Amino acid sequence: MHPLTLQNKTILKVLVLLAIIFSNTDGLASADALIKKHQIPENKLSIILEDSESGERLISINPNTSRSPGSVTKIFTAFAALDLLGEAYQWRTDAFIEKENNNQEIVDHLLIRGGGDPSFSLKDLEELILNIRAKGIREIRDDIYFDQTFFRQRKKSTAKFDKSPLRPYNTMHSSLIVNSNKIDLSFNLNEETGKPDITPLFLPIGIEIENNLSVGTGKCKDFRSQVTFDERFRKQTLTILINGVYPAQCKNLDHDLAITRTEHYFFGVFKKLWLNSGGTINGYYKKKNKSNKHVLVAHVFSEELSTALEMMLKESDNLTARNIFLSLPEFSKRKELRNSRKLLYGSMKENNIYWHFRNIIDNGSGLSRVTRIKAESVMSLIQEIDQGTKFSSVKSMLPISGVDGTLRNIYQSKLLRGQLRLKTGTLNGVRCLAGFITTKSGNEYRFVFMHNNYDEYDYDLRSFTTELFNMIVNDSLT
Repeated sequence: MHPLTLQNKTILKVLVLLAIIFSNTDGLASADALIKKHQIPENKLSIILEDSESGERLISINPNTSRSPGSVTKIFTAFAALDLLGEAYQWRTDAFIEKENNNQEIVDHLLIRGGGDPSFSLKDLEELILNIRAKGIREIRDDIYFDQTFFRQRKKSTAKFDKSPLRPYNTMHSSLIVNSNKIDLSFNLNEETGKPDITPLFLPIGIEIENNLSVGTGKCKDFRSQVTFDERFRKQTLTILINGVYPAQCKNLDHDLAITRTEHYFFGVFKKLWLNSGGTINGYYKKKNKSNKHVLVAHVFSEELSTALEMMLKESDNLTARNIFLSLPEFSKRKELRNSRKLLYGSMKENNIYWHFRNIIDNGSGLSRVTRIKAESVMSLIQEIDQGTKFSSVKSMLPISGVDGTLRNIYQSKLLRGQLRLKTGTLNGVRCLAGFITTKSGNEYRFVFMHNNYDEYDYDLRSFTTELFNMIVNDSLT
């Protein structure tokens, strides 16, 4: 074998460089052709696809354009929470009585102080009540007090997105909230009366259902466009008004709501469970802060943060994301959005995540028109999750195509099922995906997709992403 001459070495370097260039442009050319096929304006897209092992970029389209990420924001919230709070972090809910009532069966007031637990359930409240009853307390003579000061951030509803304040994803953050304010309703068409019966799975005291539905044309898919839900509050009773036309072809259907009066809902649940325990209560609720005259009588802890993170990422739960985000300033008395943003931005920089000064995260959930992030920053975060050990659990929490979470009913084909681990982000005019792709041959890719188009358009974005994923998973992109 003859040694390489200087000229041959130069030629070899050029050939290697050309091979790298063309290998990188093959994927981009395929993506460009697909974009043109579906007639999607390229300036509305940011797409990055890179090999997990080599870091080689197969697709890189508008990586440094700031866009609304929707619920992809929740990956940043999860990352910062693991970094600042740790996966074993727990929220705590406390119950107090006034010192002069200590060790008595009858107390004038009971004070419950929320600790920001987003997953506080009926079972958790029942446990708290049993712990209180174990102290011998039988009767609450007057009102129950709620201390909501754990979070200092004022509430501002996000329901302006779709004018649907009772949809569960619009539930606002709260220091003290039970069952996410949810009411699960079962609709069944009564063949005898010809009208739909509405049965709540659990209804707190002080909440009623007013069924004003008529039956008409339509299918189950038309339910949301034909039926409306409103609240009316009078004399300590909240009535859910259900109006519209129930689709005749829909024999049964389940639908959930989340009422907006958090304290009223909590009181109604507490009173119901308290009475079921054999206790008595005579008053209503008031907002009042804990003082030095109160003594702790019972408390319950939430499950660990990792459980809440999985719920947030798998199901894209906005309440959980908001409460986690506001909990980031663990040792601060000013748990406000601006302090949480400062800590999250600092976490990104400390962990060498590419963080541009124009990146903005509003409330940690992504349900915002203010939040803006560059695709390059999203990819940088995905890289750290993929390569590090401290944050690797985030990968397992992402929805799996055709299997669970927000992807359980998406990309269910034999080719794509189980091959995608992606966080979804969806708002009006926003469609985003970020996470990991495994091809049929076993190649691993990191992926970011961001689409913002607030104008009316007739192209089918789902068909585009499906075809793109088919190409990637089939190893036919390059």
